[in-house]
Amino acid sequence: FQWATFLPMLRSHGSDTPREIWRFGEVGTPYYDAILKMINLRYTLLPYIYSMAAAQYFSGYTMARPLAFDYPDDEAVYDLKDEYLFGNILVCPVTRPMSEATSRKIYLPQGNRWYDYWTNKAYDGGQWIEVPVSIDRMPLYVKAGSIILTSDVVEYSAAQSDRPITVNVYPGADTTFSLYQDSGDGYAFEQGDYSITKFEWNDRKQRLKTIADKKSKKHCRKIKVSVLTPQLL
Repeated sequence: FQWATFLPMLRSHGSDTPREIWRFGEVGTPYYDAILKMINLRYTLLPYIYSMAAAQYFSGYTMARPLAFDYPDDEAVYDLKDEYLFGNILVCPVTRPMSEATSRKIYLPQGNRWYDYWTNKAYDGGQWIEVPVSIDRMPLYVKAGSIILTSDVVEYSAAQSDRPITVNVYPGADTTFSLYQDSGDGYAFEQGDYSITKFEWNDRKQRLKTIADKKSKKHCRKIKVSVLTPQLL
């Protein structure tokens, strides 16, 4: 389920075996709470995921990628089969039973720093690290020089339409990201019924610039900005 949480489409239903979250316990029990934490994490990232999906549709962007796509000069990533990129998030699922693994080795690609998604600690790339793991917290790292969009936890995607979006800036390099918004359902976007708001981060000036198209007033949510303060090691 950790692995699936950071795929372009998350689906936990199926056949031949129970899949629903309530089959694994109830609120307050470890397996239920671990699955719920991943579901809630997915919901908070919906503005980011939806915008990446639009980039994939309009310009051929690739949301989930092997590390070699972005780091072709780093030979250490060529044979890594249990780490991948989801946008600018380095995803490192734990694929061994907790009875066998209480920690996990992770390679951070060279060329930039990486922020621990949970603690904001900054690590230099080009090194292996070993981190403790638990059933409800998978290792995630954000590339320095990234903009990650988040919003509130909701019970279904449409309930997020009137919630504010937080623009989370992970400093360390100049970067851009485009927020895509539309009605959230139907095919009106094919006739141009959508808006795009571009964010440009100038790392030297520590300044975020917003460029909104003329259609942004129709599909408009409140925007908040959060610039990460790194916890340096």
